[in-house]
Amino acid sequence: MKSLFENIQAVNELLNEREKTILLTDFDGTLTPIQKHPDLAALSEEIRQILIKFSHNKEIFLGIITGRSLKQIKKLVHIRDVLYVANHGIELEGPGIRSTCPEAKKARSTLWHIYMRLFKSLKNIEGVHIEDKGLSISLHYRAVKKRGDVEYIISTLHDITKPFLDRKMLSLSTGKMVYEIRPPVKWNKASTIQWLLTHYFPVEFSEDALLIYLGDDKADIEVFDSLMGKGLTIFVGNPSDMSTADYYVNSPEEVKVFLEHLYEQKHEVHNECLQ
Repeated sequence: MKSLFENIQAVNELLNEREKTILLTDFDGTLTPIQKHPDLAALSEEIRQILIKFSHNKEIFLGIITGRSLKQIKKLVHIRDVLYVANHGIELEGPGIRSTCPEAKKARSTLWHIYMRLFKSLKNIEGVHIEDKGLSISLHYRAVKKRGDVEYIISTLHDITKPFLDRKMLSLSTGKMVYEIRPPVKWNKASTIQWLLTHYFPVEFSEDALLIYLGDDKADIEVFDSLMGKGLTIFVGNPSDMSTADYYVNSPEEVKVFLEHLYEQKHEVHNECLQ
């Protein structure tokens, strides 16, 4: 990976090649720093105002791609006329679309059963947080301080979920100090974006638009893999981490700088076209 800001001229050339832009971005760890507890995450007003500008720009199609539930991410971002891809693609809502994967709904009772077993088994562990997201569960252990507690959490999680994983009734994936328990469906960030590119985005964005994707976690790396050579992909974090993204920035603060730069570039090109 190359530093985005050290290669800004090449990035600018790419930005200016296409009139239309599809801007898709992760939330936690990308637009906002990862917090010890997911409820502490908040979108800065500066970032929100930039996203609002993008949402009002007819040359840009904005989408937020997240593992959070649809209800959560809409409340956190609070911008209308934006595409929200929630629960890793299980829930979709945006201009002209509102969809929930039917197969995922069938797993709700199983997920609730798992949630209650985890809650009862781990309720005395300091720092653990089990998040019921309706159609998935997140087990956060970032704030757990004792190594023995972390080992107990992981072994308990595997003991409880193994029978359901063996029968393909659930799927289990990992992120940054989090386990994601999901329905056994094909939808993830990467597959959902491929579906959107084929079936959802307006005609004017389907072929001639530049696709930009920003993300920081394992699920985002899967997106980078699927988009190799198809747009501009930006990893947020330590460049030594494994990623096939085109470029990297170091932090959500640098994401803000890039988004400001992107708006300026597209705004300048638009004004030139009007002259």
